[in-house]
Amino acid sequence: MIGLAGGILSSQIIGLYEEELRIDPKMAFFMPLIAATAGNVGVQSSAIVVQGLASGALAHVNIFARLWKELRVALLSAVICGTLIFAVNLALRQSQALSYTVSIALFTVILTAAFFGTLIPLALDRLKVDPALATGPFVTTLNDIFGLLTYFTVGHIMYDLFR
Repeated sequence: MIGLAGGILSSQIIGLYEEELRIDPKMAFFMPLIAATAGNVGVQSSAIVVQGLASGALAHVNIFARLWKELRVALLSAVICGTLIFAVNLALRQSQALSYTVSIALFTVILTAAFFGTLIPLALDRLKVDPALATGPFVTTLNDIFGLLTYFTVGHIMYDLFR
């Protein structure tokens, strides 16, 4: 049900930014990249945390220390992926606005997906909800919604700047 609600909300977000897709329909090509990358990062981060909670390895770990560790790894991944997609888009002669939009959005969603993927299972565990059962739908839905909002917001800003 959480996933269904998130899908409905995601489709509404796309509808809100229909004008950006009219300005450059190529923006639609990168929506799956943004969503898939956020999903992969979120699932990986949450899997590490859920495994640590299940094994007891995180029983006495400070939540902020765990978040900081995951965010450092995510920052490195975000820099590499953001730079790589920017270079690829420039090599493929995409517009500057699209190149900046995709790279900045990808950078941002990697960081936020790692944050959500780490924080959600820790928070669920604190609330006495089994994180192995409940983490997936929350992480995926939040990443999809935030990823689309980020992508289209950055696109709106970049296309305004490069007009």
